[in-house]
Amino acid sequence: MLASVLFAVLAAGQLALAGRCALRFRENGDRLLLVPAVVCAALAYDNAVLAAGRWIGAGATLESWSAPRFVAHIVLTPLLMPWACAVAARAGVGGARTRWVRAAVAAVIVVGVAGELTPLTLEPREWAGTVRYTTAHASLGGLLPPVVTVVVVLVAAVAVWRARGYRLWTVTTVIMTVVSAAMPPMLLTNCAELVFTGGVVATALWLAEPSRASGAEAGAAH
Repeated sequence: MLASVLFAVLAAGQLALAGRCALRFRENGDRLLLVPAVVCAALAYDNAVLAAGRWIGAGATLESWSAPRFVAHIVLTPLLMPWACAVAARAGVGGARTRWVRAAVAAVIVVGVAGELTPLTLEPREWAGTVRYTTAHASLGGLLPPVVTVVVVLVAAVAVWRARGYRLWTVTTVIMTVVSAAMPPMLLTNCAELVFTGGVVATALWLAEPSRASGAEAGAAH
């Protein structure tokens, strides 16, 4: 019961982050806010399904609701790579290029789809009173997109820290990296995801301020 409630809290947190991005985007139309909004919305859905599994129970309904969770992790998460490069470029980091990152995004998505989604075979599992569907087999294709994404984001975050002295993005990404490497239970991983996306959203909001962009341009000019 407690685990289901905590997953619901995490879903609400991710939804709040997505809503914050959406509201800010309505105010200034900054496209830098779109990817964080989409990723946070997907993670809100992910946690909501995990929270609801206890009451829905194993069966066709929960299985059909679970499939989009894996599609989102494979297809949407890698979008943070070109986004991170765009953030670095706006922050005034020299040499922030997205061409190779776009190639990496395409590559990890193809590997993920081939290894995890074709076909997507799910089986029910229980943990701490929760019921969820997981893939019937672990594959490199399923692990590659989030791992490569976090590495690219971390590199961009450190570059922004060095260029602008902005530490929050680096700290939250390091937390995600350390927790992922430890491979704890899903609940702890999803808590780290909320910290990570909180840093992503905070960074997007920080750069969405006109004074930040003008400051980066001034720094680049010197």
